[in-house]
Amino acid sequence: MVKADDMVLFVQVVDEGSFSRVAEKMSLTNSVVSKRIARLEENLNAQLLYRSTRKLSVTDAGRTLYNKAKIAKSAFQEAENAVTGYSEDMKGNIRITMPVVSAHLVLSESIAEFCKQHPEISVDLQITNRLVGLIEEGFDLAIRTAELEDSSLIAKRLIDSQWVICATPDYLKQYGTPQTPEELESHECLVYKFDNTSNNNNVWPLYIDGTKQLMPVYGRFHSNHLSAIKQAILSDLGIAFLPQVLVYEEMQKNTLTQILQRFTRKRLGLYAVYPKARQPDQKLKLLIAHLQESLHQKHAYYC
Repeated sequence: MVKADDMVLFVQVVDEGSFSRVAEKMSLTNSVVSKRIARLEENLNAQLLYRSTRKLSVTDAGRTLYNKAKIAKSAFQEAENAVTGYSEDMKGNIRITMPVVSAHLVLSESIAEFCKQHPEISVDLQITNRLVGLIEEGFDLAIRTAELEDSSLIAKRLIDSQWVICATPDYLKQYGTPQTPEELESHECLVYKFDNTSNNNNVWPLYIDGTKQLMPVYGRFHSNHLSAIKQAILSDLGIAFLPQVLVYEEMQKNTLTQILQRFTRKRLGLYAVYPKARQPDQKLKLLIAHLQESLHQKHAYYC
């Protein structure tokens, strides 16, 4: 008979890519982990892993089992978290995903502070700009700026993020400061390619006479990372449209100059997102409130 805890162990082995790392985390010996995986293979009558001296590889059968068993493992963790979350002592694990800029500027530090305040809560923080499937990949919480289209998710707005058009004083001195959106056509604009399939990468939403217009912009430098756009603008390469939080300190130091301010109204909400099927327990509610407070302490950076 297949044991559920053997399948959970198998998921951990695949995630870690090593018997020894799993054995160390679970206070087991390598031989025990190996025997339990072998028992699982025997009970299923299928080889799940290819073993070599250098690494483990997952077979087709192993990949199929992994995809299903990982959902079960998340359900077990969710059940444990739901129970421990009701106690006065905050315990359990929280899996979080967030984009690079949010993590770098404020939130990774805020989460570290949260862990110090609650020593029995463990956090698995995955920093990626990829749009992660929360339910499919077993995450409890995501930080996102995009509007939600998935009805299976709940979003709590943490703060609004203002965007600004800016350039270095040296660039503006050399090429002139555009006074109207139309003048951007004669400037080198740094383009944020947030989605390779989108047709809106090369347009900036600007307001002319109170009406929103999508202004085409042109430039030689494109990137899907805002940090790369920031480095390019600081190198006097051109003009960029960026979240204020990303360039706030540079604008305060006059390293960057904001331009076309009366034409820009772009604001994106920053949301804490979690699966509707998993109502947040006490520790998740506490973490969301902590993140919101941390962001509002940096309110000037965002708005």
